[in-house]
Amino acid sequence: MSTTPQSYLFTQGCRYPDLEAKSKDELKTLLGGKGYGLYLMHSELGIRCPVALNLPTFHAHGLEDGRLPAALVEEVRKGLAEMEKATGKRFGDTANPLLVSARSGAKVSMPGMMDTVLNIGLNDAIVEALATGEQERFWLDSYRRLLQMYGDVVAQISEDGQDPFEHALAAFKKEVGAATDLDLGPAELRELISRYKAIFARHDSEFPQDPIEQVLRGAEAVFRSWNNERAIFTRRQEGIPDDLGTAVNIQEMVFGNKTPRSATGVFFTRDKSTGVKHADHLEGTVLFQAQGEDVVAGIRNSLPLEALRDHEDPAFHAIYEELRETGDMLERRLKNMQDTEFTIEERDGVPLLFWLQIRDGKRSAQAESVIAVEMHREGIVTREEALLQLNPDRIEELLFPRIEEADRKAATRITRGSAASPGAAAGKVVFTQDEALDLAAKGEPVILVTVMTSQEDVKGMKASRAILTTTGTKVSHAAIMATAWGIPAVVGASEIAIDPDAGLFRVGDFEVRRGDTITVDGSTGEVFLGAVPTTVPRDLPEAARTVLAWADEMKKLQVRANAEAAETRKAYDHGARGVGLFRTEHMFLGDRLPYIQAVLFGDDPDEAARALEAIYAFSKEDFRHSLRVMDGHGVTIRLLDAPLHEFFPADSDLEREENPMLGHRSVRMAITNPEIPRTQIRAILDAAADLLAEGLDPRPEIELPLVITPAEVHELKRVAAEVAMQVHEDRGVWVPYAFGIMVETPAAALQGRAMVEALRARVPGFPEEAHPRHGFASFGTNDLTQTTLAISRDDADKFLPLYVERRFFPRHPFVSLDPVVERLVRLFVEEARAVDPDFDIFICGEHGGDVYTIGRLHEIGLTGISMSPGKVYRSILAAAQAQVRHPR
Repeated sequence: MSTTPQSYLFTQGCRYPDLEAKSKDELKTLLGGKGYGLYLMHSELGIRCPVALNLPTFHAHGLEDGRLPAALVEEVRKGLAEMEKATGKRFGDTANPLLVSARSGAKVSMPGMMDTVLNIGLNDAIVEALATGEQERFWLDSYRRLLQMYGDVVAQISEDGQDPFEHALAAFKKEVGAATDLDLGPAELRELISRYKAIFARHDSEFPQDPIEQVLRGAEAVFRSWNNERAIFTRRQEGIPDDLGTAVNIQEMVFGNKTPRSATGVFFTRDKSTGVKHADHLEGTVLFQAQGEDVVAGIRNSLPLEALRDHEDPAFHAIYEELRETGDMLERRLKNMQDTEFTIEERDGVPLLFWLQIRDGKRSAQAESVIAVEMHREGIVTREEALLQLNPDRIEELLFPRIEEADRKAATRITRGSAASPGAAAGKVVFTQDEALDLAAKGEPVILVTVMTSQEDVKGMKASRAILTTTGTKVSHAAIMATAWGIPAVVGASEIAIDPDAGLFRVGDFEVRRGDTITVDGSTGEVFLGAVPTTVPRDLPEAARTVLAWADEMKKLQVRANAEAAETRKAYDHGARGVGLFRTEHMFLGDRLPYIQAVLFGDDPDEAARALEAIYAFSKEDFRHSLRVMDGHGVTIRLLDAPLHEFFPADSDLEREENPMLGHRSVRMAITNPEIPRTQIRAILDAAADLLAEGLDPRPEIELPLVITPAEVHELKRVAAEVAMQVHEDRGVWVPYAFGIMVETPAAALQGRAMVEALRARVPGFPEEAHPRHGFASFGTNDLTQTTLAISRDDADKFLPLYVERRFFPRHPFVSLDPVVERLVRLFVEEARAVDPDFDIFICGEHGGDVYTIGRLHEIGLTGISMSPGKVYRSILAAAQAQVRHPR
């Protein structure tokens, strides 16, 4: 039998030894974020907070047919009895009733995604007894709120997909000429209550008069809301595990709607948009004579918190200062910006401030770094603690094209989907890859609009300024590829209906035709009609540059970038120190393609020789540029690696391989066509020799792709040594270089010892200077994942999103390193370092830019990581955070 308490009652000064022994992360996992805040307020912080009974998160998975099991029902009853003792109130008492709320609270905040029920405990008898005199309206208003929330959340009464209670309220206000809920007097509220009860009766449902039953049913409903559509969708979007569950917090009610001198509000200790802590005002809003739901629903316009400071009653001035002083205390104690909810209830003529919730506040990407730097400057956090406040995934948002708020408000929004890849772009609508390529070739900005994308669309996707799909999620093909390429994307815009025959799509009352201009905002998921102006920041804000400088000092992993010549400067400017993957096959696009075609498929030896010289010339130029930019840092240049068919001439009748990804490509092509690697290696070493002559420090690293046996290493090392000798004879200089392998197959990963020994072995007949200075390995985790899991990344959209949704995989295996692939990485590292403790091991797949994976690779002990230039900033931050959490 479990010894873990099944509930926790939080009262001022409470102590729970089992909770005191847990870390913040463990407490939030057990109690939920809201429960963790309630625990702190009562046990440590000593601020006024209503009594609360916490039912921990593990109960969310223990319901029996949606109901609380008998043992938990008994636990709740005992807890409610303790609440009565602590408050001096009793459930069902017509003179001094105990009323409670039932609120959700998961480890990770999901505002508005789960359910809440307020004013639980009221019934006809209590209202009849107390709804008199000055308090008549308050009790009637509280009761109608309970009936509405219970009917919606607990009884789940719906009519044609709509909330009949909300409809009845709106219709009744119109009928009596009430502009807001506050305009309804006691007589109107009694009539509204009668109409609400009629809705229950119409649906063969009955509102329970027993307060304890209300609590039990409310708790069940809140637990069930963990699996409502909103919550599931949010977890999918945010990568929140399903097994966390939500807690239920049964908390004594305090009433912001009690009198005109009562209120409810929210308070942020810093501006969540800018990160600034203003001296002249507080961030937040207050609404008098209201409950929290009114603020969220926008039923009435909230006031700035300065309405308290400027109130005619000095009691509210004191509350304003209490907010400020408590906010400062919370930041010092909790070491983070706080998002709080409060209620002011008038008791015996005195307005009292009650804190209902505290939590680390959500904030914009801009505010993250500002808050971290300012809190460090104020002495609240260390640099290490400041870095841990940041979400590395968001820092690149500061440089993406964005729509300013004024332009957003003036624009015509036609729909919204899932924000899949950040940034904003405008372009002409196209529906096919061919249309995208045709218009883009003419210099036109295009936006590819389609039901979904597949590997067949990649050229059209690359040619597009943005991508918009009507299906899919953040882990679908369009989202993954767009993110990797830095292209804005919105997926799952399900309101759009595409009519390909008519060349248009419809959404609501809008009809958008092929060639019409739309704007896609991949940071928010919004789609606008026409071209909405965008701005592109020229550099990171000062605070972001500051935290990146801290991170660069702290990290142990080297951070390189996957970049060819045209991208190397951008990569360097973003903080990459070295190139982890220079894809030489990308050099053969456009007008360079015929040269490699002449070598591979031509039947004229002289023409092939001329083509090789041309390849040597432009390769040397590109390599020299990247080596110059990354002077003093390694530049890993992968020898030609692409399936043979990608180089086929147009309208070719050459026979396509049955499985080209595993066919005649990569190191196999280098061995069967040795003139190609000779030419590439000569270009690499000659480019480095040019820079050595200028007094620079080029560090070329030659990499073999798709290696499966040490024999391939021996063969190509000999070729490299021969070329090094040739360069020495021609130029009188020995060029230092490294020589390594790309680990992309289980065969290579399982031979760590043998591969390192092959890289260290001497090539007979060659002097020491012709050998590489050192060996290295780099994991190509895109292909390693494909070959290990037997899943083609380009063909997996038909089933992989479902596998991820059903948790067949703990994370999307082409976004975050799969545990099985991680085992292969660990095995290779262990074997390699057993041979050479200083052997350099990198990763150059897009996993290298995934925050979760970076943490794992840091712990495994890799030398460095490499990713697309657009992900360098996040990777520097993630590498530093990994070092803070797990120093090495």
